[in-house]
Order: sequence, then C-alpha cells, then structure tokens
Amino acid sequence: MMRSTLALRRVASAIAPKQSLLRAASLAAPTAHHNAFTSIQTATIINPRSFATAANNLGSILQREINEEEEAAAEFGGQMPPDLAELHADIADKWTILEGISGIGSGGETGSGATVRLFKKSPGSNGAKIGVVVHCQDTEEDIPFDEDAFLEGQEQDESEEEPSQAVRFGVTISKGGKTVVLQCRCGGDGDISVESAAVRDGESEGVLMALAGGENLNAALYQGPEFTELAEDLQESFQEYVVKECGIDEDVAAFISMYADYREQVEYVTWMKTAIDVLD
Repeated sequence: MMRSTLALRRVASAIAPKQSLLRAASLAAPTAHHNAFTSIQTATIINPRSFATAANNLGSILQREINEEEEAAAEFGGQMPPDLAELHADIADKWTILEGISGIGSGGETGSGATVRLFKKSPGSNGAKIGVVVHCQDTEEDIPFDEDAFLEGQEQDESEEEPSQAVRFGVTISKGGKTVVLQCRCGGDGDISVESAAVRDGESEGVLMALAGGENLNAALYQGPEFTELAEDLQESFQEYVVKECGIDEDVAAFISMYADYREQVEYVTWMKTAIDVLD
C-alpha cells in the first residue's frame, strides 16, 4: 500500500510540470494568435478615403491645367488666333480644308479633330488630284544642324528659347487609279523637304485614309527607295514639284504648321476634360 501511494505521488509529481506548461501555453496561445490576426488586419485594411483623395488630387490638377489653357484661349474668344484665321481664309480659296478623316472617328468623337486634310480645288497640270494630310501630333523639335560645330566635335549651342516645331505631313498625287505619296517635312523656318516617295493603288481619299490611320501604307509593300540615296538633282526635283506643281508654297506650309499647333491645343483641352469626367 505504501509502495502504491508512493508510486501515485511520483506520477503526480511528474505530470504536474507538464500540466503547468500546457496551462501556460494555453494562456499564451490566444494572445499570440490575437496579435498575429491583428497584424494581418492592420496590414490589409486600407482607408477608402485615400482613394478619394487621389482622385480629388488628380481632378484638381487637371482642372487647373484646363483653366490655364482656357484662359489663354479666351484672349481670342475661344476661336483661332487672328493670324491663323486670316491665313485659313486665304488657304480656303484654293484648298478644301476638312478636319478628321472619313471612316476614322466621327464628328464630335474625342480626338477626331487631330487629323486635318486638304484637297486642292484645281487639279495639277496633268489633271492629277492633289491632297494633303497632317496629324497635329506628328511634330518634332526643329534644331538647326551646325555642320561646322559637328566637324569640330563641338556641341551645338542650345538656345534658351523654346525651339520651333517641325511638322511632318503627307502629299498625295492621284491619277488613273494610282497615287504617288510624298512624305514631307515643314521646318520651323517654313522650308519644305521631301523625306520619302512611294506609289500606291487607289485614289487620294483612300490613300489619305491609310496615312491618317497610321497603316504605314501597308508595310508589306515596297516603300520606295531610300530617298537620301537618290541623285541630288532628283531629290531637288521632287521638292520643287511639291512647291510648284502641288502648290505647297510658304503660305500653305505656314498654315500646316500653325494649324497643327492650334488643333493640338484644342485636342489637349478636350482630352483633359474627358479624363476628368472619367477619373474624378
């Protein structure tokens, strides 16, 4: 009996520490679990006000930019600047001026006025139809090349004034179901240069539509020779043809440059207004 009692005491004493450890673990576990859960909750909960703040911030900045652009345009009553309006009227005597491109966008659609087409009212000397297409964003900085500085390995002087913009445009000459496409560039000083010449099937309207749509005149087709590799007198003859036969003179070049800038500003404001309606 004594041995049995002693054995039971030894078992009880052996079990007691384990029970204490289990009890301690059971008391500590909920706290650890609670802390981990709280941490996860804290990490995943995002204040919805932050989204509203971001939208409001973006909207306020867009509205500020809209106000600045409209204040600048208010100087001319929201219309074309007088110089451009006068030039537009002069050009319209010889050219039909159309905003947008048939089959791409529609009247009033956002961005539909970015492309401008001109059709010469009188045909060329050989009866060909002549057209022009220009996108208001097809521009680049027109920085004159200083050959002397280049040969001497010097960096060209950069003026503090904002550099003028050069505009790229396409000229189509169509006759008998075939069209010659001349990709041209008008520099800030009004100089016109031809950069490429290709031949395509179809009349000017269809080809102008392909140009405006950015289809690159069907890249699988022959794109014409590398223009700068042509004989110099041939390059000069193409440029003379554009000016004298197609009628892309200094006034038309100035109109293309000024009108592209004007349309870009109009489309920019429209873009911001559409964005603020959607995002704010």
